[in-house]
Amino acid sequence: MRGGALAVVVTCFAVLLGQGAASAAPDRDRLRIPETSTNAKVVRVPARAGTLAIGSGLTNTVYTWDRGDPPCDATGSTVYAGHAWRSGPGTADRWGTLRRGDTIRLDRCSFTVTHREFWSATRPIGRLFSVSGPGRIVLIGCKVGDYSKRTMVFARLTNR
Repeated sequence: MRGGALAVVVTCFAVLLGQGAASAAPDRDRLRIPETSTNAKVVRVPARAGTLAIGSGLTNTVYTWDRGDPPCDATGSTVYAGHAWRSGPGTADRWGTLRRGDTIRLDRCSFTVTHREFWSATRPIGRLFSVSGPGRIVLIGCKVGDYSKRTMVFARLTNR
């Protein structure tokens, strides 16, 4: 993580709309998950007041911190947030179905899901943003049907 610590809080109801400050990654930067039919463009967004400024793109879009660890790096964590909606269709609607061993592809590398958890939406996630430790990604989306929880999917880098 560049530029110091970041205490990020992503909630399902209150998100900052970062449309003006967001920057779309090149077309080649897409997050693909065959098991959930996810094929989402990656948009880099700033943090404001300790909150990731997630945009309003509901489908085919994921958001990542513009100062976070780069994807496909051999070390560190990259976090991607996507919207999930009870009435659908949201990018993260089916992330809760991911299982150990499922594959996530991003740009030029692949990740293997190690585990999935459901966290309280009020649980801080700032510690997930790290440049140390093994290469991994963390997917965060609202838990469909229970917006007081988040779907958290952890995946390790398996192919660069």
